[in-house]
Amino acid sequence: MPPSSCTLEELLPHRAPMILIDRIEAVDLEAKTLTASVTIKPQWSAAHTAIEFMAQSAAALAGYGDRARHPGLPARPGFLLGTRKLTLNIPRFEPGETYFIKVHNEFGDDVAGSFSCTVEDREGKVAAAAIINAYRPQDIETFMKGSMQ
Repeated sequence: MPPSSCTLEELLPHRAPMILIDRIEAVDLEAKTLTASVTIKPQWSAAHTAIEFMAQSAAALAGYGDRARHPGLPARPGFLLGTRKLTLNIPRFEPGETYFIKVHNEFGDDVAGSFSCTVEDREGKVAAAAIINAYRPQDIETFMKGSMQ
């Protein structure tokens, strides 16, 4: 179960209105898993929005790891490198419906990670699935300066 004192703003390097997931339902750092939920707003109903739901949920899992290792420090930003094996089983998400995003860190260290992800409806039917890869540089400012040159 997630710590009650941790907010999404503390786990993600985003701020409203860019935080799309609504809440963390469960997290297990030992098993490297997290379940989040989202209630669909009309502007997020396109099926491909699942990629961002998955990426934010994976970032929240990484954020919990950061907070466990370095209490009081902000979550480090990361970059979605790519998506593999993306499956969209629905044409669109239903506005007003709640979906559950489940992520498992298949491989990861403090810099890179590969996450298997699903987005499921209340009955557990998989609406979308993918493997996402992410990169989190140790020093974001140096990384960004280097990428601008």
